[in-house]
Amino acid sequence: MRGEDEEIEPGMRDRKKARTRDGIRTAAFDLFEEQGFERTTVQQICRRADVAHRTFFRYYPTKEALLFGWDFGRLLLDAFAGAPAGLDLWAAMEHALTSTDGQWEESAEHAARRRRLRGEYLPVQSVRNYALIVIDTLTQRTAELAADRLGVDPGADLRPTAFATLFAGIVRGHVLDGGRDTDPLPSWAEAYRAVLRS
Repeated sequence: MRGEDEEIEPGMRDRKKARTRDGIRTAAFDLFEEQGFERTTVQQICRRADVAHRTFFRYYPTKEALLFGWDFGRLLLDAFAGAPAGLDLWAAMEHALTSTDGQWEESAEHAARRRRLRGEYLPVQSVRNYALIVIDTLTQRTAELAADRLGVDPGADLRPTAFATLFAGIVRGHVLDGGRDTDPLPSWAEAYRAVLRS
């Protein structure tokens, strides 16, 4: 019986965490829409979501992080890391883009609202600064994963960093330009391949 409880508990914990994360996000987005990003405080978000300050910071390191989600880019990079070993870097990234449908963020249901708010508040300096941190973090992670796929030391082989730098252009376009719906991520990847072939 105890074994069953141990199997059930992690699932229950995950659902509880997801509900708390969703509650914080919804409260924050509502407040951003009602009174603006800069006028909204973490304390107000906590009050609206009915959570403690320490709980907020367990899920989001800053108020700005709410505009990017808790796992921005993770789904895509996990798929890149898990792509079949025989694929070259671009083919592996295209595999990731296809298998995730080019999703950068958690739950497509909330992504459109987040993208709209992010686009609206990108001129706020703290939001733009956080966006640059997100881009740098994803670029570094991409370089590490590319090095792993190639089986090389990125300090001695330029290919992982070169690939990550190209990929950073896609990330930057999505984050800073709002990810235009007319330019899905696979189109960006094909455009880069075309440039490299020319």
